[in-house]
Amino acid sequence: MTYCLNSRHLKKLVVVILIFLAGIVSAQKLSTENKKARKLFLEAQDAYSLRNDLEAIKLLQGALAEDSSFFEGHLLAADIYKELDSTRLQITSLEKAVEIDISKYPKIFYVLGNAYLKMGNYGKAKNAFESYINKNSGNHPFYKKSVENVKRCKFALSLMNNPVDYEAENLGKAINTDFDEYWPSLTIDGKTIIFTRLSPSVLSNQQRAHFQEDFYMSSLVDGKWEEAKPLKDINTPYNEGAQSVSADGKLIFFTACTQTDGYGSCDIYFTQKIDNYWTKPKNVGAPVNSASWESQPAISANGEYLYFVSNRAGGVGGMDLWRCRLKGARTNGSLVWGKPENLGEAINTKGNEMSPFIHSDSKTLYFASDYWPGMGGLDIFYSRLKNDTVWQKATNLGYPINTHKDEQGLIVDASGRNAYYSSNRPGSKGLDIYRFELFKKARPNPVSYVKGKVIDEEEYFPVCAKVELIDVEANKLTAKTIWCDGQGEFMMCLPLGKEYAFNVSGKGYLFFSENFSLKEVRDVSDPKIMEIKLKRIKVGNSTVLRNIFFKTNSYELLKESIAELELLKGFLANNPTVKIEIGGHTDTIGTEEYNNQLSEKRASAVYNYLLDRGVNADRLSFKGYGWSKPIDTNETAGGRAKNRRTEFRILSLK
Repeated sequence: MTYCLNSRHLKKLVVVILIFLAGIVSAQKLSTENKKARKLFLEAQDAYSLRNDLEAIKLLQGALAEDSSFFEGHLLAADIYKELDSTRLQITSLEKAVEIDISKYPKIFYVLGNAYLKMGNYGKAKNAFESYINKNSGNHPFYKKSVENVKRCKFALSLMNNPVDYEAENLGKAINTDFDEYWPSLTIDGKTIIFTRLSPSVLSNQQRAHFQEDFYMSSLVDGKWEEAKPLKDINTPYNEGAQSVSADGKLIFFTACTQTDGYGSCDIYFTQKIDNYWTKPKNVGAPVNSASWESQPAISANGEYLYFVSNRAGGVGGMDLWRCRLKGARTNGSLVWGKPENLGEAINTKGNEMSPFIHSDSKTLYFASDYWPGMGGLDIFYSRLKNDTVWQKATNLGYPINTHKDEQGLIVDASGRNAYYSSNRPGSKGLDIYRFELFKKARPNPVSYVKGKVIDEEEYFPVCAKVELIDVEANKLTAKTIWCDGQGEFMMCLPLGKEYAFNVSGKGYLFFSENFSLKEVRDVSDPKIMEIKLKRIKVGNSTVLRNIFFKTNSYELLKESIAELELLKGFLANNPTVKIEIGGHTDTIGTEEYNNQLSEKRASAVYNYLLDRGVNADRLSFKGYGWSKPIDTNETAGGRAKNRRTEFRILSLK
């Protein structure tokens, strides 16, 4: 699997220890006196040097049948079984060698410990590494590594003694087949899954059967996944994999290698869905891609950052996790990026970190590592962003989610409850995609989402609009649409626990303003569904500024109003001929005189804010309307809240 990247391709292979055949061994050095055993052994040695492993094993079996205490025969068999990835048989050969004579080759305990570790037998692995430590001094080549492995074994045993809640569910025949399925990714609403499948194909120019990676997609209908279909617009006769889909399902980032427009061996590409078709993939460009190896992208739900894996210079170890801020898109469709950021030593190690997934809460990161303490191979870890750049130290996701095998490619849905990943656990046919309920401590913050369509108020055709979500307390852009959707549709993540200004703007239109207070608990199954009718910039048209806030019974602007005020200032700058009236409105609580005065002072506060920031006075006026122009009933608290508002109206376009 080109992009699933088996661990033996990742680990630099620094400990490929041929414990016996470091060089050619002469017959004089062999421990057996049995001539036939010696002859068969030397023939096996020759076959092995020619990479004819199966023939070498057959010859060794004959040699060991002649002399079962043939020490070198068992060691050579162990080497070959290691090369064949037959760890159980490797262990059997090593154990027999230990029974015969451990004084000849003390390093055998280190090799045996690694074999036990690979099989997940942590108790025996710990004992083997301790035996190596006891029989060697600190200057031996693998002494320090053995000490580290003892700690790793103890950590793995502690995880097994304290298992986390875990029960996996296979996603079924609509998704999984006899072939390998992996790298799942979900849209924010959980109704579309895109994954990679490794299946047989034929190269037309060579007519040669081979396996290749392609993308498949399935939709959740009435609680069941429909049969997955290939993404024909994106798939090629070559490999595509390790994809990440945007929250709205209209943008895919993925990995492709050895492309003519590539910067290095493997690069990250993207494609956009327009009118139900996927555009021709484009290289995301520098500085995300470089002359080094870049792969396994993960786009944040708010579209702000692209996380990815790279072995570029400036990292901590082998493969590191990086991210780049996505600043926007040019008119030609190319992307504009900020400077690459290494995620630092709370995430990255001297080893390899892989398969990043940033949850929709934009704070919780899941990834795989072969270096942080774990169960062996690649384990899945998680970390949380403490502020804009500092991450908490990585935490192992625990057993039995992690095992002695390689685990990677985990994602978590918007609710924070359901995790998806690929596994070859019992019952699967190769790698299958599974779902399980994530235990509470490892869950991210739940999110909801807003989904809608933007249309022209007068003629109801879709409007190409920009949608922004702003954290009003921090006055920080939380999410934005990257491209204008010609169908006017959008879907955006809403992290819970905050208050947001939601703004929609299109060329030639008044912007639309809404406020989302999500400090209360809201489930992803209860999203905001909207149809937004944008008003044209025309004399008499008005819009309510839903994110202008004042202290109670006061005309003092709160800091949470800044984002909306700046949006209004920008609107006036982009439309220099527009003249507006700022209107203040109240509910019916209090006297008419009091409300007239309060509404006028509040309108004046907005007026003065704009004046102080360079807007010409001849383009502005203000008026207090008190309770004279209600837009809802004053008989309910909700109605009165809508009536207490600030809005602006177009007076002139000259």
